[in-house]
Amino acid sequence: MKRYFLILIALFAGQTAFAASPDKPNILFILVDDLGYNDIGCFALPSREAEGATLPAPFPEKSAVAAPNQAIAEVNGAKVSLTPNLDQLAKDGLRLTNYHAPSSVCSPSRLGLMTGRTPARFRLGGIISKSNHAGLPSREITWPEVLKGKGYATAAFGKWHLGDGEQHAPTRHGFDQYTPGDGERATELERLTNEVLEFVKTHRDRPFLAYVAPHQPHHPNVPHPDFSGSSTKLLGPRSYLTGDGTSEVRTVSGSDFHDVVHELDYRIGLLLKSLDQLGLRDNTIVIFTSDNGPWTNQPKAESGKEGIIGTGYPYRGGKFQYWEGSTRVPALIRYPKQIPAGRSSSALMSGLDWFLTLGNRGGDVVSNNRLLDGFDMWPVLAGNAAQQSPRSYLHYERGKKVLAVSDGEFKYSSHGLVNLKTDFTELVDVEFSHPTIAAKMKAEIARANAYLEEDIPGLEEFSEQRLVVDSETQPFVLIPKSGSAMFQVSLRMAPDSEVVVKVQQRFSSSDVEISPVVMTFTPDTWKTPQRITVKSNAVGSYATLELVGPEKVPIREVYVHAQQ
Repeated sequence: MKRYFLILIALFAGQTAFAASPDKPNILFILVDDLGYNDIGCFALPSREAEGATLPAPFPEKSAVAAPNQAIAEVNGAKVSLTPNLDQLAKDGLRLTNYHAPSSVCSPSRLGLMTGRTPARFRLGGIISKSNHAGLPSREITWPEVLKGKGYATAAFGKWHLGDGEQHAPTRHGFDQYTPGDGERATELERLTNEVLEFVKTHRDRPFLAYVAPHQPHHPNVPHPDFSGSSTKLLGPRSYLTGDGTSEVRTVSGSDFHDVVHELDYRIGLLLKSLDQLGLRDNTIVIFTSDNGPWTNQPKAESGKEGIIGTGYPYRGGKFQYWEGSTRVPALIRYPKQIPAGRSSSALMSGLDWFLTLGNRGGDVVSNNRLLDGFDMWPVLAGNAAQQSPRSYLHYERGKKVLAVSDGEFKYSSHGLVNLKTDFTELVDVEFSHPTIAAKMKAEIARANAYLEEDIPGLEEFSEQRLVVDSETQPFVLIPKSGSAMFQVSLRMAPDSEVVVKVQQRFSSSDVEISPVVMTFTPDTWKTPQRITVKSNAVGSYATLELVGPEKVPIREVYVHAQQ
């Protein structure tokens, strides 16, 4: 069936401000790149709640060239950490020890994080590049879009990696502004940090979301000149496993990777200090995590260049795989108003859970017509002892389907059933001694893949822009106070037969009325614009509309604001 394209003409274009509210917490979300589970001091083992525990033996991946607990060292009898600011963030908030990125690869992980839908729904197992000519579909809802609908000022900084088409841009998916990286690795982190500081300062009097996604510490690692050699100065010479299945250790005097991690911690410290200085600490949710595990099979690491990668110790695996260390990454969250300080949680959590966990903050609970793969984990994060986690299983997928599943203790995959509490290498199959557990997990994989098949939107090609907006306008419809606004719709090309187009909200708002909600075009009337009226029953309300054409393919979003 042919896909028909629509033209929308926004008759009233603009934006309006929302008053800040203490009920809507600010959000600073920091997503770093390729940082392993054990790459920051507060995730060193044994952890503070298990001092004296026996350290598990590291699994010597072929390209490991990394040591356990490489972010800490004992210097002159004192424990010194490469990441003091992140360590303090852990003390002030909650450390998630069983948090998993949605995927072990950059683009699918970010796609899952933004949409709350597993990357397998989009048939995405690798990175999105310019050669893919595709990206985040216009039809998808992101949690930044949801927060924007609740009055948040939103901005993204750094890496997007979800498509280069106009319809794929962050500003088409819930962000008011976007500051990309510039490729100058030595100075990029400093520049982005300054941009974030300015955004926070400018929007201090209204709720804001700052999504900070630096390229660091993704290879190539080029620290700022002020941090070149800083990790060695701080921690001294480091010893690394040479990998390739051996236990041979090599001592080296420096590592660009760890210099960059040190710089990351310093820049994050500046952001946290700014929140304190502006009086925003208590009403800001701060989240820190990584998009996937370490790049253990990076070519230069395989050739033996020491310290170029991180480590998922004590877990096996890294980027592009689905071992535990491929997706289990460090995660911290601080919110003084609701999250008790100094705790750790081993509750299963996925990056897919941020959609509902954050989307449900600052107002009404999210309601939408997409199948979601995440849960609202806020009651668990906030420390309600009686609250059971809604996530019973963690799914591991690579491209098209779920390949493995765990319940936090056992994990089942094509390699058999392993006990994650005792077998960090995932080499010992215990299915024979735990047949009931294995059977339940096999059934869960089948159930998860069946649920996945209920909705497979795929990615969106550059050529599949659902709605073309007049270049003289913005995709906003501004509703006057106690009034209404209109826009017109027509087809871009003549159809072979009658075409029905529906207008609906991407997520529910009882304050917005749309009329009509159905339009019919024929081969004779396809050029004739049809008028849609949008009315708001509440000052300051916001909704996001979409036009759904043949094959139930959403065309494009239309933002609707009501003036104060």
